[in-house]
Amino acid sequence: MEKRYTLPTHHAILIGIDAYPNNPLGSCVRDVQKIKECLESKVCSLDIQTLTASSSDSPLKHPESWPTCRNVTSAFEKATSRAEPGDYIYIHYSGHGTRRKPCFDRSNLSTGDLALVLLDKDPSRETCLQGPGIAHLLKAMIDKRLIVTVVLDCCFSASVYRDNSPNVRYLPYGDIEASTYLSAPEDSLITSRNTRSTNRDASMRDNWLLNPDGYTILTACGPQEKAKGGEPEISNKGERYGALSYFLSTALSDYGLGRQQKDIHRHLCAKFWESCIPQHPVLYGNASQAFFGPVDLYRSARSACLVEREGSFQLMAGLAHGLCDGDQFALSPLGATRDHGADNCTAKVTYIGALTSKLEVINSVHSLQTGWLAEPLTCSYLAKFPVWLASDLPCQDKWQVALKERSLDICVDSKQTPTFQVVLSNDIYEILDKDSRKITNLPVMPQDQTDIDHVCNILEHLARFQMAKDITNQVPIVAFQRSFDIRIKIGDKLFGPGEQADVLHGTVIELVIENKRDTALYVYVYDLGPFWSVKGILHATYEAVPGRNDLRFAKTLPRKIKMTVPLAMKEHGSCEDVIKVFVTSQPTWFDSLELPNLDELAKTSGNRISHYSSHGLEDWIALNFPIHTML
Repeated sequence: MEKRYTLPTHHAILIGIDAYPNNPLGSCVRDVQKIKECLESKVCSLDIQTLTASSSDSPLKHPESWPTCRNVTSAFEKATSRAEPGDYIYIHYSGHGTRRKPCFDRSNLSTGDLALVLLDKDPSRETCLQGPGIAHLLKAMIDKRLIVTVVLDCCFSASVYRDNSPNVRYLPYGDIEASTYLSAPEDSLITSRNTRSTNRDASMRDNWLLNPDGYTILTACGPQEKAKGGEPEISNKGERYGALSYFLSTALSDYGLGRQQKDIHRHLCAKFWESCIPQHPVLYGNASQAFFGPVDLYRSARSACLVEREGSFQLMAGLAHGLCDGDQFALSPLGATRDHGADNCTAKVTYIGALTSKLEVINSVHSLQTGWLAEPLTCSYLAKFPVWLASDLPCQDKWQVALKERSLDICVDSKQTPTFQVVLSNDIYEILDKDSRKITNLPVMPQDQTDIDHVCNILEHLARFQMAKDITNQVPIVAFQRSFDIRIKIGDKLFGPGEQADVLHGTVIELVIENKRDTALYVYVYDLGPFWSVKGILHATYEAVPGRNDLRFAKTLPRKIKMTVPLAMKEHGSCEDVIKVFVTSQPTWFDSLELPNLDELAKTSGNRISHYSSHGLEDWIALNFPIHTML
């Protein structure tokens, strides 16, 4: 019988560098020390490798812990060797980052390749671990089925930023001797065939160096931003820290491990926003994965985050996310139990903007704080998709109560056009569309085996799918609308928003986004699939497309999407998808719109779920690209 080591199950690699010969930093070593203390207080069995260089350290005294490329690479390989499948790997880097021009097959043309600035065994020189090299090391972990979390508290930006402040965690590429760069592994070593998607309705997997389902990467800022550390605002007892490391360590200390990565990310964004720090942390990879531990499914996937600013509480969601005036939320801390906020703390939307809203607290026995989560109790948008109930359905009063609990409206007279109809045919519940046609890809629902709640859950799922498809900006700013161009490219043909494209199974289409304005655009891409799912296919919070002022990188972002007919629909010969693209003038997120395949509904949580601007312009547009895929 194969031996399974139960301890340790948690492995951490902590890298902090202050002692750079060019532009030294002052808080990176302190960052990883704080993270280390936090992890040790939360995990009983923990294997930690620490590689640091403070201004007082010498590589001659501590050669094995000096953060060189060789030592960092060795630490990755050692952790991979020690860990068993299912173990947790946490990697925290605090130091300078840089970005070089794209030069590999999978390079991001609009943002370039990330590189971590490490030290050479000669302390007067710096060297780099390039993005493809990092991907190669992470792939070995993913292939071993380890659960990987990477935190990068450094600039994920371009050499256009030549700020000499000691607080900015970025070194221009030109300041590092080119000869010291490690040669990166070929793309073919990283992107083997088994990392490609073969069973998704629409997949962007071929754009990635790694299978994005196997890990998460949390960065301190977006590709166009500077990461700062040691700022006066981010200090504790006179000691300064990097903003991401400080807020993260505080959140983990207060709320523990095992929270979903998306909740940790939202919490951090709220803290940055409250502190007026001009950075937007980005989450890449598997947002549903737990943070360095087994996942705690205590939270609704549609929760938003609370921010206190200027004496009021604001919600980091708005019209673009399907919110309406009067929508109500239950408020609770990040680490609270599932029902903590439902009875004690509720609020409603009073002023709604494009990407943010203002809340009025209805009742609370707690002192609210930035970073609390707001779980939807009502969703007024769903009332746009009324349900008609056949008169022969038993227990009409129970149906009405169940639909009302889900914010669904009921057709009460023949003048109202229903979006969905519920009928009983041969002792089987069926859901029809507005034209009385049977909706496809729904589970069979025998009356004697299906309760009312189950049917209403499916109705809510269908309504939320329709909401995601329906959301659009009715009054977009004309100047913003003209500041970009988005097309689907298939061979030599271009398709605009709303124009259906017919493709064959396995066709790779290209989503091409051109930025015509001076500042960055933020893009979010979702697939609305034939099994009533809404899935983010970027595997990132957003994709930033540089503005015209960034002269080093392309202003056109091409992204490949592979279209397939799912196996379950082979007999139909085709399927329908909608590629939904949101474009905003500032970062946000739209994962509250996501839905699993309808056949996965039973596995998910049963939780229900005037213009106002709080921090700059909130321009946005939502575009639909219908794709018909045929065998």
